Amino acid sequence: MGDLMVKKVIALGGDGIGPLVVNATVWLLKEMKIPNLEIQSMPVGESAIETHGDAFPPETKEAVQNCDAILFGATEEKALQVIAFLRWGLGNYANIRPIKYYPGIEVVSPMKKELIENIDYVFVREGTEGMYAAAGREGRVKKLAKKGVVNPTEIERWGEKAVYALRICSPKGTERIARFGLELCKKRKEEGVGKGLLEVITKRNVLRVQDKLWLDTITKIAKAEYPEIKIEEYFVDDFARRLLRYPDYHDTIIAENMIGDILTDMCAELVGGLGLAGSGIYGEKIPYFEPTHGSAPAVLARKNYAGEPVANPMATIFSAIMMLDYLKFEKEAKKLEKAVAALIADAKNYDENWKDLPRDIVPEKLRKEGKFASTQHTAEAIYEKYKSI
Repeated sequence: MGDLMVKKVIALGGDGIGPLVVNATVWLLKEMKIPNLEIQSMPVGESAIETHGDAFPPETKEAVQNCDAILFGATEEKALQVIAFLRWGLGNYANIRPIKYYPGIEVVSPMKKELIENIDYVFVREGTEGMYAAAGREGRVKKLAKKGVVNPTEIERWGEKAVYALRICSPKGTERIARFGLELCKKRKEEGVGKGLLEVITKRNVLRVQDKLWLDTITKIAKAEYPEIKIEEYFVDDFARRLLRYPDYHDTIIAENMIGDILTDMCAELVGGLGLAGSGIYGEKIPYFEPTHGSAPAVLARKNYAGEPVANPMATIFSAIMMLDYLKFEKEAKKLEKAVAALIADAKNYDENWKDLPRDIVPEKLRKEGKFASTQHTAEAIYEKYKSI
């Protein structure tokens, strides 16, 4: 498709707070009136089972396969087939999770402003392999003993009920995430955002074969194709410490599936929490963009002073910004990011601005008093900022 052609986005709210945050974001995007952008909401998830008898109705799947990008909320246990298709079915292997400080967020960060104000790095998480690639293939260790994978004498030490899980790492999967990460690192350096540093996370001192493959593959490609990129390796336990001790050092961080999942949630807390953590998942066909917080059903029980839903839509809006950038609506993406940043900056004067601020970015004392904005009102407040930029 050419850049002047209509770009079609399929919005999938799903379950939990997914519909709340996706609907608010879709409302915002439509109010922006972006030329050549078409957004269609489709049923999916456990709610779709009730209305269509299927968590992933055929019409939804067909629409997903014929769009340019997907804005996704979350699904729960009965609708795992949806996320499986978006990731494995569409070949989306590169989960990109930015970690960035916006002025004002120090109001709720556990760290002092001077420690976090220069944070602007990104995780490149491999999304199709690792522990999650073998989901559903766990089992009893004694079966491995029967196949000669483990020594039968060890069963007595572990016990008859000991279980195992597989962790998969392939040369092909590592090569493609390596090139994606290196290319992103190069781009960040060219744009003046990064410093040309790719930090490779492993546990090579324990997983000597698998993580050696991970490190060697990335290093080999970097030396051959990206000589301008500096490579540093860290063991994950040491790196977790460094993320807190040296929060503004990092640039582009590449990690396997589960390690990336864990570290990104931790880092999100430094800059406002999961309510502000967006992501994009890219691959071979059609990417999807989602908040990292998942369905968060417990949030549905919380209400603000007006008795309205209070889930923070900012993580989904940040995901939508990544989506707009991917679709070549760069001008609108930058303007929307400035609008979100402007609302976050209002947190500095939270006593005056709390009616427009989501629950995540007001102090605990205001939360207890019910002084924060609803999901929809937060989106409306961002749109007001957008119009004034």
